[in-house]
Amino acid sequence: MGKQFLLLALILHLHFATLSAAPSNSSPAKIVSGFLSNAVPAFTKWVWSLKATTKTGVLSKSMMKFESGYNVETVFDGSKLGIEPYAVEVLHNGELLILDSANSNLYRISSSLSLYSRPKLVAGSAEGYSGHVDGRLREARMNHPKGITVDDRGNIYVADTTNMAIRKISDSGVTTIAGGKWSRGGGHVDGPSEEAKFSDDFDVVYVGSSCSLLVVDRGNQAIREIPLHFDDCAYRYGSDFPLGIAMLVGAGFFGYMLALLQRRLGAIVESQDVSA
Repeated sequence: MGKQFLLLALILHLHFATLSAAPSNSSPAKIVSGFLSNAVPAFTKWVWSLKATTKTGVLSKSMMKFESGYNVETVFDGSKLGIEPYAVEVLHNGELLILDSANSNLYRISSSLSLYSRPKLVAGSAEGYSGHVDGRLREARMNHPKGITVDDRGNIYVADTTNMAIRKISDSGVTTIAGGKWSRGGGHVDGPSEEAKFSDDFDVVYVGSSCSLLVVDRGNQAIREIPLHFDDCAYRYGSDFPLGIAMLVGAGFFGYMLALLQRRLGAIVESQDVSA
């Protein structure tokens, strides 16, 4: 603020000096007109600079409000193990899947995380090799995947973004279920899995209610759907199915025995009435 007032005073001083140094034959009207034409624009510019400075100061005010009762703790330090966690998914048994996008690997670890936890490599290469190779878990290669999800049977689906493919990881190994054939050039093509095209920025979400896999294709600004095998979606109900059948059979047997008992009691009552 002091510098701006000093600038204004300097401007006025120079103009008054010009006024006093003007030739005596110059008319007063010309002198005043020249002074105003120079001083007014400078004064206006100075006023606007004051407004801009005041507005910037107001916008810099912080409005944060912290809620107490929370604590942050590191329970898994991947830097000591050469692992760079990018995404985490929780399995049905409580274990965690850790996706290491930088090294194109997938790890499994117990839910009781600690700084001494040792994750187990599920699929990929311990050396961090990338590529697009299906087959056995330890021989398979991914290329910087960015998303994972798990169905009811425990199969893992990976958004292998650089390969522009969706991979499935099961006990039998790694397969490609969509995309990947045209990895050098992405696009937006629906249809059979081998002909489908994705962008290089997408994620996958498992939806048990519709037995499908949703693809959030950010690069194409679209949500795509892939129907899955029914066995993978109905697996969690498999253990309950025999129990339900047993309950139905038991209820039917109990009803049948109750009906026989009622008929037996009815026959006994009728025979007593006849003999009386």
